[in-house]
Amino acid sequence: MPKLLWLSPLSVHDTSNPSATQMRNMLLSLKARGVEIVALSALNFLQDSGTSLFTDLEEKLKGEDTSFNLNDNDINFIYIRTKSRRLGEMPSQEQRNFYAKFCAIISAFRPDVVMGSGSDMLSMVCFDEAHRRGLPTVYTLLDSVPARFNFPNIDIVVTDSSAVSNLYANSHKINSVVTGSFTPVNIPEKLAEDKDRKRITMVNPCLEKGLGVFIRLAQLKNKELKGTTFTVLETTEGQFKEQVALLKKGNSSKPAFTEKDLSIIEVLPPSTTLDEVLNQSKMLVAPSLSFEGIVPVAREAVVRGVPVLATNQTGFGESIGDAGVLVEAPKTIMDNHSHILSDEEMAFFIKGFDMILNDKIAERCANVAARYDINYAANRLAATLKPLFDLRAGYNPQLLRNGSLI
Repeated sequence: MPKLLWLSPLSVHDTSNPSATQMRNMLLSLKARGVEIVALSALNFLQDSGTSLFTDLEEKLKGEDTSFNLNDNDINFIYIRTKSRRLGEMPSQEQRNFYAKFCAIISAFRPDVVMGSGSDMLSMVCFDEAHRRGLPTVYTLLDSVPARFNFPNIDIVVTDSSAVSNLYANSHKINSVVTGSFTPVNIPEKLAEDKDRKRITMVNPCLEKGLGVFIRLAQLKNKELKGTTFTVLETTEGQFKEQVALLKKGNSSKPAFTEKDLSIIEVLPPSTTLDEVLNQSKMLVAPSLSFEGIVPVAREAVVRGVPVLATNQTGFGESIGDAGVLVEAPKTIMDNHSHILSDEEMAFFIKGFDMILNDKIAERCANVAARYDINYAANRLAATLKPLFDLRAGYNPQLLRNGSLI
């Protein structure tokens, strides 16, 4: 049976981190395909709310040992005890505990491959130790890393997104293998009826997501869409009002939109569930002006039969397939996210908007949603790792060397 040692100072049980969810699903998929896994991690989280899966965390932290074990679907997770919940606040002694445990696992478990994430110094020291002992290494690129980072001591970089892969190939001359997304998407048994879909929706209304474009669409199309509401779903309380205040008319300090303009937009608080909103939507508008890989909210829309109007600068293409329309955003707004598009500059957005409503693009959603099955990504990941497992590096006598980097 092939053996994998997972390495990350960031917890894969962090419910506040979408990338952690993907990493955990990667490990579960490999376990289901016959890989024996030991995972080394620490109690570092993106947000404090991410600890919700650790219902007995305080009890676990009372022990005197430097680590504790957590069994998750027959994967042995070894967690290093930490005082803080932030990676940046992890003191030298806790990092030494992590590294010492890593070396001990290598000697006892004898993995064939070391896989993980993290561009922090602790992760790099561990990856370097793995290489020093002749173990193949795999890096999971699900978040952006510093531009100067060149993945030292990494044999294969895997990512969920072609957009991310192309970015690193073009900008940093680093090749990676695209597996596809490990973010689960629950396909509902029954879709909402067309008569119940009365919203044109934007999620996370902020400048870099194209809020100005959405408001302009509402201005130009609201009157002709009787009974339809332009809706924004906030991710933080008061987000819409705060972001609208940043939109100015030309180079002046005057607001770009009047109270009358804004009154046609329904603002939903963060407490509103995404499912509820999408089930009542006939279109998701996502005119993002910044780079993105796989876009979870777009996938959530498609599985609920909601086509997507988006920009083509990001990873929306692979997220929505032909269940939507991609528009090239004018350079004026790409350079300045607070720029207000003229009627002429809005022409392609209007054309895409009309295509979605008139060309029955919503009917394509089911076919696209079928391709979101995690098993497709899992099979590609397993095929990518197979040549490394076949090296049987766990039998290498070099594994018995003691760690000596710190």
